[in-house]
Amino acid sequence: MQLLQKLIPVSVCFIVFISCAQNKQRPIDQLYKNTKQLEYPSMPQYYIEGYQSGCYYEILVNDMLVFKHFKYVGLANHSTPINDMILKSGLQKITIKLYPLGEIDNKNYTTIDPDDTFRLKIFMRDQKKTYKAFEYDFLKEHEVKIKTSVPYFEETITFNAEVPYQLDGWSNSKNLTEMDQDQLEKEILLFYKNYGIILNDRDEKQWAKTVSKRERERVHSVDYNNKKSIEKRINEYKHSFDNEVLEVPELDNYKISFFGNGRVVTLRSLDRQGESAFHTIEQEEDNEGKYKVRFFRYLLLHKPKGSNTLEIIR
Repeated sequence: MQLLQKLIPVSVCFIVFISCAQNKQRPIDQLYKNTKQLEYPSMPQYYIEGYQSGCYYEILVNDMLVFKHFKYVGLANHSTPINDMILKSGLQKITIKLYPLGEIDNKNYTTIDPDDTFRLKIFMRDQKKTYKAFEYDFLKEHEVKIKTSVPYFEETITFNAEVPYQLDGWSNSKNLTEMDQDQLEKEILLFYKNYGIILNDRDEKQWAKTVSKRERERVHSVDYNNKKSIEKRINEYKHSFDNEVLEVPELDNYKISFFGNGRVVTLRSLDRQGESAFHTIEQEEDNEGKYKVRFFRYLLLHKPKGSNTLEIIR
């Protein structure tokens, strides 16, 4: 009987407001309303994939973090799209950073050793062609050679990319390393606080405004405004805002980290290796019932040319 009492008013409201709901788009829908299918002669999509043994790693494209792996498990089929880090055609830089495993099974691994391995693969597929999913043109493979045990290893390689677009991204942004760092930290913390309030209040309109540039450049470069890809992205964001649980805990202990040659900044966790200091808690559900999941999301911030205000760029 109690369940019936809950259902009746919901049904009445649905009948009354259904016609309005059909005509009113949510802010998340409106965020992508002007994205029309692109028809470039070629629509190359670039991907990277890493394979490691005996170490953890991060991969940066043009000094922007695109992938990290800090778990003692292998990975398969994890090709990561990188077009949104490719601002224009030409030579692109990929930086590989290797880290020791630390404590595993009561043993402490403090170095990266010659018998540890890391391979990077770069793939491309042209969206204009009829490739099957995950069927790529192989472009380049790079294997790291470690000659002696070291506590940290870094190497940068290059590859050439041809893309039909040009993004502003962070290319003309201010160099944040030249700011007063105490003032910058205050501004970053204020941005994170306000962003957390937006999520806690489920202020979908303000959230869409806050991420608009990131989303425009992302769906243009990675997806070429593909309708199905955008619909998937919309549904994922709506799932978060419609979730029974959307909590924003306090920041982890953090350090300020710069990317994009000093033009992009974020807060990285000191408590959880490789993770963002910012995270949310949401509810998921499977056959065994409901459970809470912690999502770590990097907020990559910049100050556009002519502005003194931090904004999300990736």
